[in-house]
Amino acid sequence: LMNMQELVTAAEYKIPVINLILNNHFLGMVRQWQTFFYEKRYSETDLTFQPNWKALAEACGGIGYDVTTKEEFDAAVKDAIAQDKVCFMNVAVNRFEDVLPMVPSGGALFNMMLPQKGEK
Repeated sequence: LMNMQELVTAAEYKIPVINLILNNHFLGMVRQWQTFFYEKRYSETDLTFQPNWKALAEACGGIGYDVTTKEEFDAAVKDAIAQDKVCFMNVAVNRFEDVLPMVPSGGALFNMMLPQKGEK
């Protein structure tokens, strides 16, 4: 979801799709690039202020879920599958978890960055 109009369109056309935001309160991939390639010179990636995603989903005509635990996630997925309308899940994830493997810009698959020993 880039601008939330997808939720309105799905609600209008009664498309029962489930949307997830894996929410680490950062522009995650941009911050990860700044960590790996720009010596941790962070700029404009902190999204500490957040809207009420559940209320926003409902305002767009869908069903919203706030998820912070695995148990809540399992229950929300089960409930969302049973719905006949668009659903939006705001799933809290670790703020500092990297997304790996990752291929650097201009790199090939053999340049893939992998987790280091001891990392998940």
